[in-house]
Amino acid sequence: MLLCFFAKPCLADESASSTAYAVLTVEVANNTANGTAVENDVVIVQIYKEGQLLQTLDSKVGADGRAVFKNVPAGEQIVAVARARHQNMMFSGQRVALKPAGGKLSAYVRVFDVTDDKSRLSIGTHHFIMRAHSESLEITEYMQLNNSSDMAVSSGEKDSEHRTIVLEIMLPKGFKNLRPSGYLEEGALVVTEEGFYDTMAVAPGDYQVAFSYTLDITSNTMDIVKRFSFPTSSFIVFAELGRAKLQGLGQVENQFVRTNGPPMEYYKRSNLAPAEEITFQITGFNVNTSDLSMWLILLVVFSAVVALAILRLRGEKN
Repeated sequence: MLLCFFAKPCLADESASSTAYAVLTVEVANNTANGTAVENDVVIVQIYKEGQLLQTLDSKVGADGRAVFKNVPAGEQIVAVARARHQNMMFSGQRVALKPAGGKLSAYVRVFDVTDDKSRLSIGTHHFIMRAHSESLEITEYMQLNNSSDMAVSSGEKDSEHRTIVLEIMLPKGFKNLRPSGYLEEGALVVTEEGFYDTMAVAPGDYQVAFSYTLDITSNTMDIVKRFSFPTSSFIVFAELGRAKLQGLGQVENQFVRTNGPPMEYYKRSNLAPAEEITFQITGFNVNTSDLSMWLILLVVFSAVVALAILRLRGEKN
């Protein structure tokens, strides 16, 4: 009993001493020329250990452009992500490893003044890749998004729930299974019947926007309409369609030879304007119509039986 009495405080002290801390200083700088001050901007720090969120801290930027966080958990496999809210938009910094324990660590977040002028956004190269499967057409799009200004681009457009409509992407009618990647963050996207839009402001620079989706193959011929929201320098369609054929985009530009798999034909259009549309058609899909044929046969047989029954009733009355 005496041993247990003295052992318990020792274990408690050992557990307490295993928790280590550090001081994290987050520097916030406005990279817009002659931009507004960052003093009093809110800084949020999220702390993760092995991918799991441990803690969320917040503070305000002082006159020196810094927010200081004391007693931040530190050690192996612990990282912090700092974000700053400027002009009602969040900007993120890079992950910072919170080690060594007991040290003074630093993080850096760039912010920008915000404009609603979406004319500052453009698309460089836009790849539109189609692969035919037995029952669906898989489409992957890669877009080089560019904001050439020194301001973050937002928008004055709002949806019915007062979410900001910034990057609007129009997709072919009937799309399914949207899977965003790259620059896009799924939690910031709103999916509509016509496509989707991103609610985050676009910071200055170049970004790789990527997403994929499917279209059901329900007939031998598919009409596809692609509408553009931003000026696009180059739009290239890659097609791996098996026996099906693409029509409406003119002559094949060339073939893209892959190390694994059949070659892909590609077509190119240049200097596309906002709201411009490209329409093309894919023909020659092998659609299984056996089920439909069976229903048609049954319908014809049923109609014939009903007609005979009516004729017999009339004959009996006569």
